[in-house]
Amino acid sequence: MDHGRFDVTDTADVPFAELLDRQKTLLRAHARRLTGNSFDADDLVQDTMLRCWSARNSFQPGSNFGAWSRVVMRNSFLSAHRRDRFHASLPEEAFDRLPGAEGGQDQAVELRDIGWALGQLSPDHRDAVLLAGKGVSSEEAACQLAIPEGTFKSRVARGRAHLRQLIEDSDARPFSASVRKEKTPERRDWKGVLIG
Repeated sequence: MDHGRFDVTDTADVPFAELLDRQKTLLRAHARRLTGNSFDADDLVQDTMLRCWSARNSFQPGSNFGAWSRVVMRNSFLSAHRRDRFHASLPEEAFDRLPGAEGGQDQAVELRDIGWALGQLSPDHRDAVLLAGKGVSSEEAACQLAIPEGTFKSRVARGRAHLRQLIEDSDARPFSASVRKEKTPERRDWKGVLIG
């Protein structure tokens, strides 16, 4: 079976499974460009192939299968990206720095504030800050994100500045002790009130 390029518009007589198999290499390359790393690309290709298979009845034979499958991939990627934008992923090293029994509530509040602040950053700035925090070199991180090295350094600087601003601004933090202080309700003086 030839896994190279083929005329994607001539799909009328080709079984769907074969079309999908022929596109696997091109889908993986497209997924790598979207995700920036091979692990997420493999997951995206697998998800795309499953979605294509389950939606095979909506594919019109004779049309461009490659374009159709890449649209399915793009939609799958964007859906996952929308779902994940509310979750800030922390590097593994962050768990080593979590406070133990000796850590007080102040440290827990600070970690919660940092997690919240990371979630407030744009995905581009958050990815850059997290890669820099992991100790990945600028050149390697820029390659992973498929951006120029100068752009990566700029995103790290801007992301860190925005993080610093968010963490220092006590009005913006929903979890800080200054915001979480509850007002004690005023006590009503019931002396002299007759009920009845």
